[in-house]
Amino acid sequence: MKPETVQSILADRVERHRESLTARWEDVPHRVRDPISVPEYDFPTTPDDIFPWVSVCFVVADGRVLLVQDSGHSSVWEPPGGKGEVRRTSKRASDEHREQDESHESYSETARRETREETGIECEITGLLFTETLQFDYGESVLISVLQAGFVARRVGGEIRTTEDAIEEAAWLPISDLPDGTQFEAEIGSLAPSR
Repeated sequence: MKPETVQSILADRVERHRESLTARWEDVPHRVRDPISVPEYDFPTTPDDIFPWVSVCFVVADGRVLLVQDSGHSSVWEPPGGKGEVRRTSKRASDEHREQDESHESYSETARRETREETGIECEITGLLFTETLQFDYGESVLISVLQAGFVARRVGGEIRTTEDAIEEAAWLPISDLPDGTQFEAEIGSLAPSR
């Protein structure tokens, strides 16, 4: 596919997904992020050659927020999150024929899964905080857009444990006293308990 075609299809996907999310949850602030340079990766040749979306999860409890330190990112602290995944399940139709069924997990499923994988904490999504368009610059004449959704959640179980290699630490940090360089500091601050 031409880069312009891939760009157009993915831009339409971002809009459809945003409309679907806000219809499900509510209308929330949306922004378009500055382009993220990714020259080390090949430009996607089809819209399916890039992850479908990104979800982050703001788990809040007792005036604190669950954050991680990811060695692969520039932020000092950030909410757990990551790329949506395609689930592939095989269904045996007969001994000779297998039918492949593909479906994506939902945005909120991504947020819950990433939180569990990165921190060991189980959570329940309680709301949508924001959406944003991430723009990736592969060095081509066009940018590729992917929607990112930020969810608010409450803890329902688990204990902090980091098992993913890239996650150096996970911790509950006070919303009112976040370290400098915390990603989404303003959004986290909006979650502070009312006095």
